[in-house]
Amino acid sequence: MLLQITGIKPISILLLCIMITLLCGCINDQEEESHTEPVTHSSGLVKVMVTEVVDGDTITISGGERVRLIGIDAPETDEEYYQESKTYLTNHILHQEIKLESDVTDKDKYGRSLRYIWFDGEFINAQIVKNGLAIAKQFDPNIKYQHLIADAEKEAIGKKIMMWSAAPIQESYSFNTNTRDLEVISYQDASKYIGEIKTVEGTIIGSYKHINADSSIIFLNFHDPYEGYFTALIWSDDWDKFPESPDIFYKNKKVRVTGKIEEHKGSPEIIVNDIDQIEVVGTLK
Repeated sequence: MLLQITGIKPISILLLCIMITLLCGCINDQEEESHTEPVTHSSGLVKVMVTEVVDGDTITISGGERVRLIGIDAPETDEEYYQESKTYLTNHILHQEIKLESDVTDKDKYGRSLRYIWFDGEFINAQIVKNGLAIAKQFDPNIKYQHLIADAEKEAIGKKIMMWSAAPIQESYSFNTNTRDLEVISYQDASKYIGEIKTVEGTIIGSYKHINADSSIIFLNFHDPYEGYFTALIWSDDWDKFPESPDIFYKNKKVRVTGKIEEHKGSPEIIVNDIDQIEVVGTLK
C-alpha cells in the first residue's frame, strides 16, 4: 500500500521512519531525566530524598540542602533526649522520599530552608513533638500548622512522654494544684481584689506585642478601651513556655487567668509566668 503513494519512494519512507524513531528516543530520554528533579504539586508540596539526619529538627536532602523543621525545637547535642530525638527522625525518614511544604519565610538566618515535612501520610513536625522528643516553638510569621503542633505537645505533656516524663508539676498557680478551688471573678471586678490571688474570667478581645531592645511584653486585653480594665501580661522571658505566641493563640478566646492581681497606673493586671496560669474555657463566636 505504501508503494501506491504518489511521488514517494520506498527509500524516502525508510529514512522518514528512522528519523521518527530517533526523535522519539530523544523525547523519552528527556522525560526520564525530568523524573530526577523534585516534583512540585499543585498543593505546594515538593518531593525530595533525605540523605542525612543532623538532629531532631534538621535534615539534609539530596543536593546537600539543609532543611529546618518549622514550629519545633529539638534537644541540642549536650541536652537530654538529643540522641532519642535524632534516632526518631533517622528511623522514620532517612533515605526516604518525603514531601516538603514551605510557609511565609523561606530560610532562617543560618541559610537553612524552613519546611514542614510530610511522609507516608504523617505530619512529621507534629509527630516528633507528639512523641515527646521535641517541643512546640513558634517562629513568626510561620504559623500555618502551629495549632497542630501545639495540640501534639499538649498530648505529650498529658501522657508524660519522654521529655515530659520528669516534668515537675508547677506549684505556682498551677491548674494541677488546689488553685482550681480559687474563687472565679469577672474581669470587670478585678480592681476590687488588688493584692489577692484570684482566678479572673473574661474574653481576650485584643492583644499587643511590645518589642524593645531591653525587654519585650505581650498584653492580653479584656476590654476596649483597655485603660482601667483588667489585663494579663507576659514578659518575653516566658514566651517560649507557650506553644504559640500568646498574643495570637489567646486572642478571641474566653479564658481564666490565675495569679496575684496587681495595680498599674489605675488598671488591675496579672503577670503570667507560666502556661498553667491561663485556662481556655471557650472561643468568641
